[in-house]
Amino acid sequence: MSFNVPNEVKAQMLQERIKALNVEGYQHELNKKAAEAIGNQDVVWSSEDAIKIIKSAIEVHEKELSELE
Repeated sequence: MSFNVPNEVKAQMLQERIKALNVEGYQHELNKKAAEAIGNQDVVWSSEDAIKIIKSAIEVHEKELSELE
């Protein structure tokens, strides 16, 4: 399925989402550091998993954006 969205709108949305994903990833990095400081391994693993997913999402969004340019 393809939605009829102008490229300018797609580019703006992708740029905004990339910024938001980076902020979210940074928050998970902070969560990981805090969890390491108190020895909460479950939160460390959870943060690491979230960071991997966010990095993958950023790659997908950046690829889409580069294809519009």
